[in-house]
Amino acid sequence: MPLDLSHLIDPKLVVLTAPRSAAAEQYRALRTNLEFLGVDGPLVKVMITSGTPGAGKSLTSCNLAIALAQAGKNTILVDADLRRPMVHHLFGTGNLSGLTTALTRPEEWHKYVTHGPIGGLSLLTSGPIPPNPSEMMSSPIMTELFSQLGQAYDMVIVDTPPVVSFTDAVALSQSLDGVILVVRAGHTSRKVDLKGKERLTQVNARILGIVLNDIEMNDEAYSYYYGYGDRKP
Repeated sequence: MPLDLSHLIDPKLVVLTAPRSAAAEQYRALRTNLEFLGVDGPLVKVMITSGTPGAGKSLTSCNLAIALAQAGKNTILVDADLRRPMVHHLFGTGNLSGLTTALTRPEEWHKYVTHGPIGGLSLLTSGPIPPNPSEMMSSPIMTELFSQLGQAYDMVIVDTPPVVSFTDAVALSQSLDGVILVVRAGHTSRKVDLKGKERLTQVNARILGIVLNDIEMNDEAYSYYYGYGDRKP
């Protein structure tokens, strides 16, 4: 049975806490767009990242995972940000074990997965922060673990560190089916955001699209990314 975590969940997980809000609807729209993108090839393991911290990648990861589970997808949300993990904070769960623990005992990875607050949603938090996150991200064991997760679940949503600040996400992108890049309008320069996109394209990562946070209808500076002016979550 799913855990009753309603009293601990961060209000910013709007797909759960404010399902009729405009922001929640945008996350559901993102879910729909992701489903359409899947017609071009297998799309099970999806990485959510950003160019720099503060763009809202963790909120996007969590809300998207919730929306997928609500649509009947057997979904697992993995916190692979081994530098500043946020999933356990947002869901109000513990983090004594998780992804890093599973990597030490890959044959028992299922023991470190917990139920989310709704049916169909599982969580694999980061676990203890290791001294060598970059090496763990690019290890064969990590690749094998995500391969097993991809076989066990309909959707695997992976929250990762920012790509401009660290190499972790770039390395992990090689083990996943696609990447969503989160950009926060006005938070960083467009040059920095494009650098994040460039780092992913240099390793031939499959960039599925860009999510814009806090964009206003008249925010022409970001029209390069997005062709119309709805406010993004």
